[in-house]
Amino acid sequence: MGRWYLLKDILLTGTGVAVIFSQVLSSHPDGLLLGTGLALTVPTIADHVKALLPSSGGGGSSPSRPPPGSQPSSASQEEVSGGK
Repeated sequence: MGRWYLLKDILLTGTGVAVIFSQVLSSHPDGLLLGTGLALTVPTIADHVKALLPSSGGGGSSPSRPPPGSQPSSASQEEVSGGK
């Protein structure tokens, strides 16, 4: 499964970026080729964005915080006060 993601990242995205750059640097860019290059990069970019969004369950490495104004639990109060 990891091999597919690596191939997708390298082949699809790399090809898409190469097509985009070739059209950007061209004296007569073709809109169809530019769209094709963008379409090749979308699947990988979408996967990376999903991993970064906390609502998708893929990202958010920091622990969840209680909403503002809520009282912390007694366990977290002990940790803050040093267990006294």
